[in-house]
Amino acid sequence: MNLEGITLHCLSEYLNDKLLNSKIVKISMPNKNGVLFVLRKNNSTYTLFANMNGDSPVLYIPNDIPKNLDIPPAFCMLLRKHLENGRISKINQVDLDRIIEFEIDLLGNNNKIITKKLIFELTGKNSNLLLLENNIIIDSLKHINITQNSFRSIKPLAEYIAPPPQNGVPILEKNADVILESFRHQDIKSPVNMLVSATTGIGKDSAKQLLFEENLDLQEENTLEKSFTHLKNSLPKIQNDIINNNKFTVVISKQNRCKTIFPYTIFYHEPNFTYQVFTDLNEAINFAVSLNPIQLEDQELLKKLSTNEIVRLEKKLQVLNTDLTKANNAETERIIADTLMANLYQIKTGVSSCELINIYDNTPITIALSPLLSPNENAQNYYKKYNKYKRAQKEVVQQLEETADAIEYLKTIENSLDTASTKEEITEIKQELVDFGLVAPLNKKKAASSQKSTPLHIKFSNNTSIFIGKNNKQNDYVTFSLAAKNDLWFHVKDIPGSHVVVKTSLNAPESEAIDAAIHLAAHFSKASTGSNVPVDCTERKYVKKPSGSKPGFVIYTNQKTYYATPEQTEIQKLLLLQ
Repeated sequence: MNLEGITLHCLSEYLNDKLLNSKIVKISMPNKNGVLFVLRKNNSTYTLFANMNGDSPVLYIPNDIPKNLDIPPAFCMLLRKHLENGRISKINQVDLDRIIEFEIDLLGNNNKIITKKLIFELTGKNSNLLLLENNIIIDSLKHINITQNSFRSIKPLAEYIAPPPQNGVPILEKNADVILESFRHQDIKSPVNMLVSATTGIGKDSAKQLLFEENLDLQEENTLEKSFTHLKNSLPKIQNDIINNNKFTVVISKQNRCKTIFPYTIFYHEPNFTYQVFTDLNEAINFAVSLNPIQLEDQELLKKLSTNEIVRLEKKLQVLNTDLTKANNAETERIIADTLMANLYQIKTGVSSCELINIYDNTPITIALSPLLSPNENAQNYYKKYNKYKRAQKEVVQQLEETADAIEYLKTIENSLDTASTKEEITEIKQELVDFGLVAPLNKKKAASSQKSTPLHIKFSNNTSIFIGKNNKQNDYVTFSLAAKNDLWFHVKDIPGSHVVVKTSLNAPESEAIDAAIHLAAHFSKASTGSNVPVDCTERKYVKKPSGSKPGFVIYTNQKTYYATPEQTEIQKLLLLQ
């Protein structure tokens, strides 16, 4: 669970309302990363739990109070010494960052008020809880040295330095026109990354909500223009929801984990996630932490590895395209070399350039020279560049093709990981990444003992079934083992996705079954949230697998293209027919 700055803004207001002026009566630690505060305000008692788990840092009032450790850690004893009987005099969020500060007043010597500060840094894997006085760190839950973080160290008696601030415009204080204006200063192609970089208070999850509406086709060329138009409409609505604090949407992954909590009504439903709405933020957090995740070993790790490799290869693709542009100048280098050789007698040694007449088209040409080389050596240098570029043309083109193919293949892996729901499917995908060279080989015993996964089987009617491959090996099985030559075969056009086959005992499948297969093919693809998704349909006999090609890769002909907009409610009804 990763809570954004705007969600913590609402949390800060909630805690102010509940806990301001309360007295700290007891402090304990249920685990090594969590601190529990018992507070009393008027005649009411509250508990506040700060869980600084690196995966899901959170601060909330728990419904179920966790049990304490038998022996309190040293940090717990220190907090008791410094904070018990103190009064919370101020609760404040730092700008719209993921940092909440508590100021705590205590009675010191000579009845003098001493103010100490608790800082809750709810910043993902770098989350921490610090105790300060006069901006000097008394102690912290986690110590960070300069070798771990070059920006700041966190240790007792050191001056507190806050995490690097965000530089964008505050998302709650500015209108869409101001934010769009700030986009002009962002050298980023992705509209989501542009919005995150241009603002403070939100991450990529809220950026998608602000930019994308339901069924927006993210593959369209004018997506950027459409998303900016949507931002102008969505931002005032979201700002109003946050101000009124009346809607909190918990985003739940299919592994039953909370991804985030939005403090507003959402516009955009991401595939493979479900949503639950609450009217109380604290209740939403309690629900989120109560979820019992479904453990699919390695799924998140494999997805991260695949995504990072795609990013790396896309950067490599850019470099290769630059190299190809240079290599395509090979003829220019030869022309310069030939012109130099024809005019050696005119060139003086030691000059850095010369102007000659191109021997091929009689136009003036300015040639850069090395003053350290003779005219003949400069000409030979240009011949070397020519030969190098000629060789590079073939090599770079081959690398471009191989890199592009690898990116497309890894995108199919990404899609498979999005739809995987069993350990067997994850094991098969992991083996693909082993074969690809991205993951170390599996343990032989484990690989031998793992069972094969099975594709989705939807019994559409007494006469017709639909089979869906959820990873590349299942795709090959569905297409080349299950399907007969006259069965209908479906796949999204030019987008990673599942192979879908319709088998029937009738002369031809029902039109409703064909329509269902089209929508299922669109749903089990990278374009599952798009509208008018192109889906190709052909008979299985026209689908071929090139020799030596990777799992899941096919070529096909004689296709007819349909267009579908997957509706989640209808898809769920079909999936119930398994």
